[in-house]
Amino acid sequence: MKNLKTLAIAMMAALGLVAETALAEYPDKPITLVVSFAAGGNADIVARLNAEALSKELGVPVNVMNKPGGAHIPATMSVLDKPADGYTLFNWSPPSFMIVPLTRDVPYKPLEDFTPLFAGISASNALYVSADSPYKTFEEFIEGAKSKKLTIGVNNLGAPPNLSAVQLASEFGLEFKTLALKTVPKTMAGLLGGQVDVAVGQVASIHKYGDKVRPLIILDNNRQDFFESDLPGVRTVGEAVPGKQAAVWVHGGLAVKAGTPQPIVDKLLEASKVLGTPEFRAKVPKSVSYNWIHGTEAVTKNIQFGIDLYSPILDGLGLLKK
Repeated sequence: MKNLKTLAIAMMAALGLVAETALAEYPDKPITLVVSFAAGGNADIVARLNAEALSKELGVPVNVMNKPGGAHIPATMSVLDKPADGYTLFNWSPPSFMIVPLTRDVPYKPLEDFTPLFAGISASNALYVSADSPYKTFEEFIEGAKSKKLTIGVNNLGAPPNLSAVQLASEFGLEFKTLALKTVPKTMAGLLGGQVDVAVGQVASIHKYGDKVRPLIILDNNRQDFFESDLPGVRTVGEAVPGKQAAVWVHGGLAVKAGTPQPIVDKLLEASKVLGTPEFRAKVPKSVSYNWIHGTEAVTKNIQFGIDLYSPILDGLGLLKK
């Protein structure tokens, strides 16, 4: 019996030594970065820049795996199905961590099942009318929208442009008739064809329509460098009416599965600091807002802020799960 006890102690010590060695050597094999968006979009482009930079910092390949579709649930669950060992990273986003869990039953809890590392890119929306619209300024639009119910075009109900429109209506006491036109090109076609009075879309997606449309306001409280090049002279909501709110949508950040050993989380946090440097930001497409938030506690607060912000908006739309 004594020999068995001694053997058990020795085995436990050996296992502890192996675990400590594994932590000390992390990472010693390729890491997978799961992205719940299709290849080619801003989220994917920045995720690949993240992977390239992290690979140099960590000394191992960081391979991007795109898993779009299924309301971001398959991609999210594919990370949770892996061991909590730091070899699978998740490119979390508002749909996966905020919108989808708020609107339907999902088999995960973002703030319990993941440890976020940082938040990065965001996409700012803007409010547009056609070039021949009677509304020349944001103030004229607000006055017109208070005198009659305008039709506003968005891509999809519950998507960021729709929620920005709802928040705008709430802030200024407006009521819109919302028309979901499925895609940005169809939304713009609806605007130019007179199907809707006004439309909301991402600055990076809409400015290419040039003088066919007139941007009235940027639905953001934080001015970004590219605003002036893409939408010269157009104010943000915060600049036009101090104190009024406008959503900033964070579309890119990395997280690991909860339970990942803290030494590994610490290594990833240290390595990811490179993603907040001016040198890295210079590589990010100029049409992308880059709002850098680093550290588990800070990012968790940011995610909770988003949940608290969007819950009443989704509830007003009848989309919040009961």
